[in-house]
Amino acid sequence: MIHSVYNEELKILETQFKDDVSMHDIVGYLKSFQEKTSYPRQLRTMVDARDATFSFSYKALKSFNKVKTESLKCYTIVVSAVVINSPATAAISTLYGAIARNKKYKYKVFSTHEAAVSWLEGFEFLDE
Repeated sequence: MIHSVYNEELKILETQFKDDVSMHDIVGYLKSFQEKTSYPRQLRTMVDARDATFSFSYKALKSFNKVKTESLKCYTIVVSAVVINSPATAAISTLYGAIARNKKYKYKVFSTHEAAVSWLEGFEFLDE
């Protein structure tokens, strides 16, 4: 299950990945960025994957990156933090980060919510 809420106070899109998260779930989450015209074009996101189990292979990561690149075309920059607590989630999240990072998409994995928020708040955007 994936559930997102935009936190107006922190100016961060907070997303919870919970229980079994499939390739289909991730693709749907990534595609939703195209549809969400209310999100700032300079966007901070935080994914809490501490309660998630991923049910897809490492091969799916390249597909996720293709969908992400297409979905984020209308954004100036997206800065994404992922909070994890298991070695398996850390491995797949770190591999995705190595594939996905580029000039318009910054991505980092954290073990605590506080560290993720601190990193995200370090990005100051002009339109805030």
